[in-house]
Amino acid sequence: MQVPGYAHFGGKHGESAAIKNLLGWAGVKNPISGEPFSEALCFGIAGGIGAGYSFCPSVPRWGCGSGVSVIGRHISYATGPAWYQGFFDRIGAKTRVTETAATGKAFQNLMEELQAGRPTVVWCATGLLPFLGCPMDSCGLWMHSFVVFGVDDVKQEAVGSDRLATRVTISLEDLAAARGKICSHKNRTLTFDPPTKLTADTLRSAIRDGLRACTRELLAGKMKTFSLPGLEIWSKMITNSSNKDGWLKVFDPKRSGLMFFALRDVFDSIETAGTGGGAFRFLFADFLDEAAAVLKLPALTELAATYRDLGQRWSNLADAALPDRIASLRETKQLLRKRCKLLEERGEKGAKQTAQATERLAELETVLKKCFPLSSAETTSLLDRLREQIVALHADEVRAAQALQRLV
Repeated sequence: MQVPGYAHFGGKHGESAAIKNLLGWAGVKNPISGEPFSEALCFGIAGGIGAGYSFCPSVPRWGCGSGVSVIGRHISYATGPAWYQGFFDRIGAKTRVTETAATGKAFQNLMEELQAGRPTVVWCATGLLPFLGCPMDSCGLWMHSFVVFGVDDVKQEAVGSDRLATRVTISLEDLAAARGKICSHKNRTLTFDPPTKLTADTLRSAIRDGLRACTRELLAGKMKTFSLPGLEIWSKMITNSSNKDGWLKVFDPKRSGLMFFALRDVFDSIETAGTGGGAFRFLFADFLDEAAAVLKLPALTELAATYRDLGQRWSNLADAALPDRIASLRETKQLLRKRCKLLEERGEKGAKQTAQATERLAELETVLKKCFPLSSAETTSLLDRLREQIVALHADEVRAAQALQRLV
């Protein structure tokens, strides 16, 4: 059983790709250009970029990595469907959401949506989705959403669409486990009814509302760590040896191999974890270019250039976190980039190569968590340099967000 006519795949970021692909299936087009919605336009209307620094101390205690993540997307702290609903509300589309703690009811809810001809967004534990190449999140602590558009009863598998270049498949058993693993809002589905008529004025209003939501969260977010002040917090923690969350205390390479995990997770969360690179800034810059044309605001084009520059600086920070002069750290980021590229360009057709990259990453992880390749002095020096970059990025990100807020 498969939703008729669904053949829309690929993107840079899982959630904005899901919206783009759902709109493509529904035949919803940009009322001004007459073209399908771009992923960048979907990303921006949904709220665009975020900022901040997240550290979950329970993650290293459970042996699942560092717990460090650099925040780049709007309201990424929200465990509910708010990001999707923000987009659909702004374009005047009605959504339906179901949630249940029961596995059987979860499958029933999914099947009812599919049988009604509606491709369905589902929320899962990231590390339990094999088609993502067995990412580092082996404990399934982080959430990932993608579109399911069919179920094969004979093969006992679901068929879906994500940022991968091809359709994805997952056994019904694995899908049920992934949907039930996340700590809250288990077994959620989301579908939408296309707007009866999407006008140019509605699109303009949606873009402005998305930009306003973006700047509000950046400058005065509900959670300080998930807004621009979070970068200040990070700059104070990354070289701190006394605070309980200080990097030189939590990730002290003399006591554990967690420093490698922290640096790797900085790189991955900025560059290769479905951000489009540069902490989502390149994707956001593309949105600002589109928004400038729609709203007839040339100043947004200037800000697009500003955010592309910021994106490059975020990429430089990520690159510096795993120094090239250390062969094992250089290979780690090369493999993370390779896996990301395979997913986005080859999808499941590149599954063998993706698995090989993941296997090699696991081998490096085993070595590096036992013996971190930098001395204490070298580690402190590296963190000092990263701190300087973070401080400068924070100041310029604030200026850019304030300039954007004044415009909208």
